[in-house]
Amino acid sequence: RVLKKAIAKRGTSISDWRDLYGCPGENQNELQVYGREGTTCCVCKEVIVRIKQGGRSTFYCPRCQK
Repeated sequence: RVLKKAIAKRGTSISDWRDLYGCPGENQNELQVYGREGTTCCVCKEVIVRIKQGGRSTFYCPRCQK
């Protein structure tokens, strides 16, 4: 369900990514924690955490995403 929705919205454009037609994706509007380190979760109000793995970042809510 999540993947189908992301594909329908042409992917997630975090910076300057564009598809073959020069259009950005629209799925980034669905992200609830990405890039929100230190702010509160919309669901439980826990502080969102960022961890780095192999040069990449992962953002998550330690209460909602166990």
